[in-house]
Amino acid sequence: MLDAANMQRLVDMQHRSYRLLKWVSQAVTSQFIRFDTAHQYTTLPEATEPWMVEHYSNLPVNARPDRQDLKAFSHFFSTYLSNSFDLVAKPGKQRYSPGAHCFCPMCSWFVEAPHLKTKKVDSRAKRRAQTMRVNVMAGLAVERHRSVPDSVLEGLLKQRSTFVDASLAAYGVDLMERELGIVNGPAVLALWRGFAWNELGSPNPRFQLSAAAIMDAQSRLLESVVNGAPS
Repeated sequence: MLDAANMQRLVDMQHRSYRLLKWVSQAVTSQFIRFDTAHQYTTLPEATEPWMVEHYSNLPVNARPDRQDLKAFSHFFSTYLSNSFDLVAKPGKQRYSPGAHCFCPMCSWFVEAPHLKTKKVDSRAKRRAQTMRVNVMAGLAVERHRSVPDSVLEGLLKQRSTFVDASLAAYGVDLMERELGIVNGPAVLALWRGFAWNELGSPNPRFQLSAAAIMDAQSRLLESVVNGAPS
C-alpha cells in the first residue's frame, strides 16, 4: 500500500519537476541557459543529474530539490520528459555560444524545449493505463488476503468513482517508480486524464494533485475491491 509520508514527498517532487519544466522552457527561449560544457552521456537519465549539479544554484528555489535528493529528483525529472512530451518538426540543433558543442540528450532536449508538445494518448497507452489500474487493485486485494480475477476488477472499473480512484492510486504507484527512473510512457497521461479531466474529456481547471487525494483514493478503492469482489 502507498505510504502517506512518502507520497507527500513524491507529490512535492512532481510539482517541482513541473515548475522546473516551465522554467527551463522560458530560460532557453530567453537564452538565459547556456551550454558551454561538453557532456559525455548517452541517455537522458545519465545526463540529468550532472546538469542539475552544475546549474543547481541557478534553479528557482520552488523548483529545485534538496541536494541530498538530487539523484532521485533527476530520475524523476528525466522520466517526466520521457512520459509526457514529443519533439515537433524543428530546424537543426542550435548552439548558444561559440564554444558550445554539446548535443548530449539533456542539452539537446533543453535546446529544443520550446518545440515540445504533449504526447498523444493512443489506444496502446490507454490499455497500459487500464492494466496499471487493475494491478493496483489486485495489489490491494492481496493486502487483504484476497485473490480477485482481473475480469472482476475490470467490471468494478466501469463505475466512474472506482475508475477515478484507481487512476489516482495507480498514479501514486507510478510516482514511486519514476523516482527509480522507471518510465511508463504516455500511459501516465491516460491515468492523469482519468482523475484530472471530467467525463466530457476536458481538463478540470480546479484540480490540484495532492498526497491526501491519492491516499483517500486508495482507501476508497480498497473498500470497493473488498466489498465488490466475490467471497
